[in-house]
This record gives sequence, structure tokens and C-alpha cells, in this order.
Amino acid sequence: MRLSEFHALIQAAGDVESYALWLAAPDKDGIDVDLAAVGRVDVQFEAAEVRLYPASTKTDTDSIEPEPAFGIMLSQLPGQVSLDEDFRMLVEIPLLRDDVATDSPSFAELQAVHIATDSREVWLLARPASEFADGLLPD
Repeated sequence: MRLSEFHALIQAAGDVESYALWLAAPDKDGIDVDLAAVGRVDVQFEAAEVRLYPASTKTDTDSIEPEPAFGIMLSQLPGQVSLDEDFRMLVEIPLLRDDVATDSPSFAELQAVHIATDSREVWLLARPASEFADGLLPD
């Protein structure tokens, strides 16, 4: 997902800055969800990338408060960008680390943004929404 598309989705959603924020991916067996708070946002201007790190990583996680509020992450993103200087949005995976010594993290494109108005949550999906089992995404 590109940052311009992300900004357009958020603008269309209305006032969601106070919503809880989670990185989400189907778990290994596909019947549940791995959820992680965003631990750090790293804007790589040279590479035109925004990298989102789950709080479960071993890397520094002090750029976002422990309470996962969407507005805090938004304040760390570049503002509106032109299409010729648009940023790619990436998520470090796996979101949850079973064993920091053996898990080898990599980056995946942010696939979708799921906004649940009933539960007041924003889920940033590291996998396409179609890969989540029925009923796993919040309302």
C-alpha cells in the first residue's frame, strides 16, 4: 500500500484518531489472528518507505506509547505526498516472535486497513483481508 492511498482511506473514514491500533495477520494455522501493537514507526526518506515495527520485536520500541492509539502513529507519518514521491508502507513480520533467536524478520507490504467502528479499532493488515477466516476481523 502506498502512503497516499493510506491517507485517502483514513480521510474517508472520518475521526478515527482515538481508535486502538493493531498490526494484524492470520496466525500460522489460519484459524486465529496474530495482533501486535505498533512499537515503532521508521520513515526511510531515501528509500521512500514507512516501516512499521510490531512491539514484539527486539528493536527499540520507544516511539509510540504502550497504549496503541491510532493518532499517535498518524502523527509520525509524512503528510500528504505527491504521487512521484509516494512512500511504500511496510510491516515487519512475523508480528509475534516465538523465539527471537530463530525468527528471521522480513518486511511485507501493508495489504489493507480495516476500520471497525463498533469496537473503535484500526487493524493494519499484513496479509490480504481474504486470508483472514470468517468472523476474525472486528466490526
